[in-house]
Amino acid sequence: MHYVFLLGCALLFITSPARAGDETELQLQNRLQAHIEFLADDVMRGRQTGSRGYITAANYVASQFRQMGLLPAGNEGSYFQQVPLRRALQESGSAEMILKQAGETTKLVFVEEFYMGPSLGRATTELEAGLVFAGYGIEAAELGHNDFANLDVKGKVVVTFAGQPHGFPSEEGAHFASRTERAKAAVRHGAIGLLSIHTPRSAKRYQWDRLRSRVGSPSMGWINGAGKVHGVFDQIQAGGMIRHTAADPLFRNAPVDLPTLLEFDESGQPLPGFALEGAVEMRQRSSHENISSPNVVAVLPGSDPLLANEYVLYIAHLDHIGELHADGLEEGQADPINNGALDNASGVSVMLETARLLTQGQPPRRSVLFIAVTAEEKGLVGSEYFAMNPTVPIASIVSAVNLDMPLLLFDFADVIAFGAQHSELGDAVRAAARDFAIELTPDPFPEQNIFVRSDHYRLVQQGIPSVYLVTGVKSRDEDVDTGLITSGFLQKHYHKPSDDLNLPIHYGAAARFTRINARIGELIANEPDRPDWHEGDFFGRTFAR
Repeated sequence: MHYVFLLGCALLFITSPARAGDETELQLQNRLQAHIEFLADDVMRGRQTGSRGYITAANYVASQFRQMGLLPAGNEGSYFQQVPLRRALQESGSAEMILKQAGETTKLVFVEEFYMGPSLGRATTELEAGLVFAGYGIEAAELGHNDFANLDVKGKVVVTFAGQPHGFPSEEGAHFASRTERAKAAVRHGAIGLLSIHTPRSAKRYQWDRLRSRVGSPSMGWINGAGKVHGVFDQIQAGGMIRHTAADPLFRNAPVDLPTLLEFDESGQPLPGFALEGAVEMRQRSSHENISSPNVVAVLPGSDPLLANEYVLYIAHLDHIGELHADGLEEGQADPINNGALDNASGVSVMLETARLLTQGQPPRRSVLFIAVTAEEKGLVGSEYFAMNPTVPIASIVSAVNLDMPLLLFDFADVIAFGAQHSELGDAVRAAARDFAIELTPDPFPEQNIFVRSDHYRLVQQGIPSVYLVTGVKSRDEDVDTGLITSGFLQKHYHKPSDDLNLPIHYGAAARFTRINARIGELIANEPDRPDWHEGDFFGRTFAR
């Protein structure tokens, strides 16, 4: 697909970088700051899905949509699509994991050595079963890999390493290594429980200590028309994670010991599968409550009589992780509120101002849909609900642009569009960035599997070409160490109370990022042809519609 420059004075506000000191630029920065300061204020209590703080934030977003003149695109003529949810809270102290191996019993310490979250399917979990080690627990015929070959896991708990084999393409592999795909494979082979070992290699992507913020936080899933929680497998009676430093007892008398398996995981040598001696006991109790929490949906109608029936979609998650509970607080920690200034008050604010820019001047040919979704932090739940219960025909959505936690901490010189290589959307992003003298950088973190980890992926699973756009890894100021800033945020502030308004947010960068996003939408919405997946692309083939 070829993207051409759109001429005309009506579009100059979006397409031309503002001059230094331009009043409209200052206004844009001020509006972005106002949105972020409101959404990340302590009064929101971390915007936990379904909470009073979240509902206040949703009403704020809807009021902004109305002020801009965007039309409601939720249910029953409103800006809201109510998502029916089951909320599960784990009873404090009820989680237990006991390993029984070679006549010895080992009771593990919750959070320090193992983790089990609340169960959405069972109020009481009590499971004792034998164990089978199944490598990574992945069955992927497309990649010529089957960890279940020659294993009998019927009626057993499947023990796996977190992560995926070294030789897998990162994003395709991440699809098969997802929690859902692993569970599907285990269910197909008759397993009744899942136990994932957190390894040193997986810690490079997700540190064990981050699990602490989940303690006391509810699990959530959306309820389908049959009254069941979508994505819950009744056959799987229990699941959990175990730290590799506590997993040695599982492998007593095993054909291959744990240290050797961990070496295989690091080096890329294939992991064998085999039955383990002994058993595991897993217990926990959960309380259940059915609630609702809204997605906020608005539309800018297109101007073309035919193309107006198609939609360019922007999506940003409005929820965050709420407040830490006593078991999740670190020693000496006083502030329990996870404000989520960058995650994701920043993304929602950029989406709001992207919408405002697109309402100025001549309307685009296609319609543009804006969605602030709920329950992203619970597993992309709100976006999945919209994707499977859309408020517009799903086939009419031509593309999706996701805005999730842009790191607005320095004057960026590049952007990253995760997923750009899979479809013609990469051309639009590249052209838009070029208009602002910004580079498009290929994914610098392929091992992080970011493309499958945010809300746009629920649209990908419906066959919609999508990108996840963030600020990049380069600065316009050569003296700025962007790697230090990025790693510092991820290590010290991500999913912690310090992701708050004390961060040095660069509102000039936020304004530029907003204008780039508006330009992307403008290009896609005015192109005669809808963007397509590249020929033979894995995601285009897998989720073809």
